[in-house]
Amino acid sequence: MDHFLLESTVSLPGPSQPTPVTIYKHLATGMRLVFVDIAGPQATATIIVPTVVKDSRGLPHTLEHLVFCGSKNYPNRGYLDSLANRCLSTGTNAYTTEDHTGYTIATAGRDGMAEILPVFLDHVLHPTLRDDQYVTEVYHVDGEGKQQGVVFSEMASRENSEADLLDLGLRKLLYPKSQTYYYECGGLTPEIPKMTNEDIKDYHQKFYHPSNMTIVVAGDSLQPGRIFQTLIERGILNTVEDKGGVDLIQEMDISKGREDAPIMSKETNFTSKTIHFPSADEDVGSIGYGWLGPNTFDVKTMVALDILFRFLHETSASPFSQEFVERRNPLASHVDFEVKGCMDTSLLLLFSGVPIRSKGKKSPETAGSDDEESDKEHEHSEQEDNEEEEEEEEEEEESDDGHDQSDDDNEDHAEINADDAEEAQDLYQPGYFHSQVIKVLSEFVRSGLSDPTEMTRVIARHRTKIYESIEDDPHEAATSYLVPDILAHAYLEKDKTKAASIGTRSNIFSIIDELETMEPQYWRDLARKWLLEPSTVEVCMIPDSRLGKIIKSTVSQKQRELIDGFGKDGLEKQAVIVTEAVAANKVNMTPEIITMMPPIADASKVPTLPMSAHYISSAKSGQSESRSFKLVQVVETNTFFTHVKLCLPLTHLDEDLRPYLVLFQELVFQSSCAIPKFVQDKDGSEEIEFEHLDYQSVVTLVANTLVSHEAAVGFGNDIFACSWLSELFVLACSAERSKYKEQCQLLLRVLMFTEFTEDRVLTVAKNLATQTVELKRDGADMLAMISTRMTTPVRDYELATKYCRKMDMTPRPTTAAQLESPTVILGNDMAISAFRQEPFLKRIVQELKQKTDQVPKILSKLERIKQAMLQSISEVVVNSKRNGNSAVAGFGQIGIPVGFGSESGETKDPVGLLTEVWDQELALYRATTGLSFVNGSNHITNNKKRKPSEPFHQHQEQPSVRLTKEAEEAAARAAHMTLDDESANNLTDASGVSPFPFPRTPYKPLANSSNGSNYAPSSVLIPLKSITSSFLVSIVPCDIVYHPDTATEENHLDHYATLLLCEILSRSEGPLYSAIRGNGYAYDASISVYLWTGQMAFEVRDAMDPIKAYDAFLDIIRLMDTDWEAAVGGQFEMETAQASRAYQTIMERATAGGTLSWVLRGAVRGYQSVEELTKSNNYLYKVGMSDLKRVYHKYFKQFLNGRQGLTTVLLTPPSPPESIKTHFAQYGIDFQEAALQDFEIEPKFDFISVTTPISSRIVSPEGTAPSSPLSSSASSIV
Repeated sequence: MDHFLLESTVSLPGPSQPTPVTIYKHLATGMRLVFVDIAGPQATATIIVPTVVKDSRGLPHTLEHLVFCGSKNYPNRGYLDSLANRCLSTGTNAYTTEDHTGYTIATAGRDGMAEILPVFLDHVLHPTLRDDQYVTEVYHVDGEGKQQGVVFSEMASRENSEADLLDLGLRKLLYPKSQTYYYECGGLTPEIPKMTNEDIKDYHQKFYHPSNMTIVVAGDSLQPGRIFQTLIERGILNTVEDKGGVDLIQEMDISKGREDAPIMSKETNFTSKTIHFPSADEDVGSIGYGWLGPNTFDVKTMVALDILFRFLHETSASPFSQEFVERRNPLASHVDFEVKGCMDTSLLLLFSGVPIRSKGKKSPETAGSDDEESDKEHEHSEQEDNEEEEEEEEEEEESDDGHDQSDDDNEDHAEINADDAEEAQDLYQPGYFHSQVIKVLSEFVRSGLSDPTEMTRVIARHRTKIYESIEDDPHEAATSYLVPDILAHAYLEKDKTKAASIGTRSNIFSIIDELETMEPQYWRDLARKWLLEPSTVEVCMIPDSRLGKIIKSTVSQKQRELIDGFGKDGLEKQAVIVTEAVAANKVNMTPEIITMMPPIADASKVPTLPMSAHYISSAKSGQSESRSFKLVQVVETNTFFTHVKLCLPLTHLDEDLRPYLVLFQELVFQSSCAIPKFVQDKDGSEEIEFEHLDYQSVVTLVANTLVSHEAAVGFGNDIFACSWLSELFVLACSAERSKYKEQCQLLLRVLMFTEFTEDRVLTVAKNLATQTVELKRDGADMLAMISTRMTTPVRDYELATKYCRKMDMTPRPTTAAQLESPTVILGNDMAISAFRQEPFLKRIVQELKQKTDQVPKILSKLERIKQAMLQSISEVVVNSKRNGNSAVAGFGQIGIPVGFGSESGETKDPVGLLTEVWDQELALYRATTGLSFVNGSNHITNNKKRKPSEPFHQHQEQPSVRLTKEAEEAAARAAHMTLDDESANNLTDASGVSPFPFPRTPYKPLANSSNGSNYAPSSVLIPLKSITSSFLVSIVPCDIVYHPDTATEENHLDHYATLLLCEILSRSEGPLYSAIRGNGYAYDASISVYLWTGQMAFEVRDAMDPIKAYDAFLDIIRLMDTDWEAAVGGQFEMETAQASRAYQTIMERATAGGTLSWVLRGAVRGYQSVEELTKSNNYLYKVGMSDLKRVYHKYFKQFLNGRQGLTTVLLTPPSPPESIKTHFAQYGIDFQEAALQDFEIEPKFDFISVTTPISSRIVSPEGTAPSSPLSSSASSIV
């Protein structure tokens, strides 16, 4: 430690105890190492390099990429990431921002970190930066005149996106050209070719001096001395040329201020700019605002602004949400903010989903369906609408004892006229939207808080959300607290001999405590000073459906110019240059290097978080199961909060209700409630009183009580898609441990007593319709959505699409046997898909706005979903069978802190308290619904009259069968269900319906008939106007999930061998990386297994040349059959992949949230204990080369089968060349070209009266998987 000086110590905030931080300085170079002590299995390091730019060529971004290609002491490509894998890591990574570059590594345990960090630092300090590396990694022109390169491809796919254009547009108005924040640090494609490799070398020499660098290392019981010793022994810092680096203060150039920035204009205090972006639609855009922020050292003001913005926008009851989102005619679908804490700070306010309301254009939520016949069928004249409304009002008059009809008629007309006037307003009219923003701010500054205590609650919520972020990702939280101080010292401290003031944000909770004492006037003054009075900039983002073709035409024109410029000889020379560069940059792990590699770190020595789990039956001893969840898993771990998750079955849901699930999930927690309670009358009798909470009060109550909450179909829900288990509805929340009972009560009350009102449903439906439009602009999201449609079993009525008619896929008797799925467990993937939801939501909006006779039916169906979720397991069984489904049982999970129940006021029986609250609230719900049921029938009568104070749900019809206790027990016996605690003790032996293991149906594509007839097309090509690069996925069946009790040795080995082979092929610097990314064909390519759905997917994202990318993939698959070692490698590669997989397994339990998810996934798959689940991981190390080859022939080789079981989806920019179809046809991939709207499911079925159960026969034109293998959510991998 003689070479390093202990400079200072500090403690960062933590939920339960402070986090110690020590800062050391290397005496010879001035480089700092910051060590953060964080308990748990993960160790992380971030090498922070302050970097600035003066143009948009992307110098820091390109250098970041080249650093990984080799270093002075470790020049062989592939060494760095192979070493990282063997140190129990998935590899190194990096990111580039406008003012610094960060190089990151995460390992399991401290031993691997001590081994990899010195090698990583050598790459950062001494990269080889060869010209051939520049060719492959940054930019080149190939033999066909195409511009390629990894960096070039990445930026080509990003630079025209709405988000990137908005971000850069705001920065160009906020900052002067002299500052780094004015430019695109990633590079713009017109500028990248202007850069040379020599420019990059100069940039590295200028900024990458150790004196400018700081390394943040975080982990459990770190040993700084060990890392110091390794750095000194290997001479990593001794060989640095002492050229002093660059004057960072002068380069940042903050001292001059922003005099030249547009925001500093003396002519106006409001500057606006309009930017167009490519999009398939022209329905919605976005608008962003920016202000200058406080000094970066003014932490108190920045925290106060964070809190102020939280008050202004966080919930649907917040001022900005009320003014812009939560209204009959929303001005936006979402509001967000950011206090950008860079060296020259700024404040950003962003509105997305802003409707384009130009003359003669319909709003997105009411735009007509593509099906003209459907439009005509539901078209009404104004006179017809008025006549229908008058008839409805006459009926209401009779039922309401003489209500004045004419007054209502005038009110309806006034409401409709007001709606029309609002919808006619052009939101992008200069100054209009800004005036609405100023209106909200002015009202707050003028009137302040309506409730003086509200800010106290917002501050308490802010504090709790910080605790949550620390628990969710303590490493990221710690680094984010330290980076601003590290950069401030680099850019603003003139005397570099001073100790760096790192950790100034360690007192954030003291600052929050201080802000809690501030008078209401403080917050009004804060808004006035920073938001209302200063100059403001605005960027309006407007979609343009023509831009996609224009951009593609520009690219084609540039290619033609390059072809002409290079000529035939020049292009041949370019082809040689690229070929030689690719060869020179292949992974080069020689036998000599492999023998010098350190042994793989011992995973058994990695610390783990404490955790225990057990199961408790929700049924009380001797009683029938009156709840829809059968078992509750209780998990005790290191968490600051209590977590409750209820997973309620949906298999028994009536078919006409399924499309309403998205509306339902978004309305829960966001709607008014009428909460009943029993009270004693004077005569001693019990009556029920209602406490009515409007939706703003509910939202505020939820925000003040819960830390987080979720209501969603399935796991990994992203509104219009879920990763798995779409057969369930998930209701979940977390809260501070002292609020456990309140948490349970609130969770169940918002489920049982939510009121579905016309206005609220209309507002939510409009915002959801807008989000479906935005969703279709993202290539990755569309790839997931279309592949879901192509591989998911669909009900017969879900074939009502243009695509199915075009492919002649309407079910017929001659093909019914082929189309029928072998499963009768129906998920809801297509019900919640944007393909169904977009036309459905538009129709919902239309019906509600026109006040048709469908309105009460819409509200009734939402109520029926609620009623279905509250049915007992026995009723679920009966109603599932009635609807043609197999039943599934619901389940719950409760996560509690270690030692929960020991503190005063805490229950020792969290399951008992939850079920007690459920029973109490359910009794109130059933008492207020006023329903009585005849044994075993669905005859319904009202046994009490409705009172004005009672909730709407009291008079909803319910087709589902409700059972008496006797009928329920009889149904349970008939289904062989256990109704006692035995099921909790033996999860797998319990016959009948059991949640653990949860039933699943793996993907099975349709087999072709022998003569090729009745062939269901399995490959689709879709041009999208909103993307500038291509996206591709190919899917084959791969079921490697087995019940633990019945799995054979080979089953277990197949499971881990398949995962290992995917890891070998997909890892950084692996075969796919080298063949596809290394050649510039695409930015990313990988092969993965999605365990629950039983699918293997090869995926390419942001491809500049999808044909060559797919060719390269198939070449690897073929080579594996003829020359295994050349394609895959040998024992070294397998062991390296095993270490990488070990890291991933360990990291599943690195945080409290991860632990809860990991143990629940194990239970769903049938593992009865944590010990059994942990033991199964031992098979990872039993896999041999013969196992890898066996699963190759079983699963991977299917990609060569073409038409037999392969499903492929390709998204391209507009006007794809015909050569794509011709080329893929040679592989048996017969692309059928289609448009997104071809997949929309017509909503006619959703608005007809259903008197008998709708047929739920499953048909699948493409396969029989219950969900897509693709999702933006990482939890899609089970």
